[in-house]
Amino acid sequence: MSDCRPVLTLCLLSSLLGGLAGGWMSSARSVTAEEPAVPASLTANEFRLVDRTGQVRALLSFTTDGEPSLSLKDRNDVTRVWVGIGAETGTAIRDVDGKTRAVLSMDGNGFPSLVVRDRNRQMSAFQPGSK
Repeated sequence: MSDCRPVLTLCLLSSLLGGLAGGWMSSARSVTAEEPAVPASLTANEFRLVDRTGQVRALLSFTTDGEPSLSLKDRNDVTRVWVGIGAETGTAIRDVDGKTRAVLSMDGNGFPSLVVRDRNRQMSAFQPGSK
């Protein structure tokens, strides 16, 4: 029998090259991205909405009294809109300096109130049903 080493070596090299080529061809396949799965619900004690720089711009959380609230902040980290539940449930709107300019609230007896203040701290209030 003649020496079969050259044939065996050729077979091994052919197998190796075939395996490498097959692996390369299978990895070069195009891939399409799937839409991310959207959960039916999320549960947390706090949700933070951050901008591109990582700054918190909206916060949905609980007050120190354990009541839910939503704060919306501007680029300067000033809370401009606040909505929450408490002794007086309501909404506060602030100016660029963080000064409260308008408050729409409901007291514990169900009486609504609207209070607005201008930059000179002049206040106007509308409170139907109160005495």
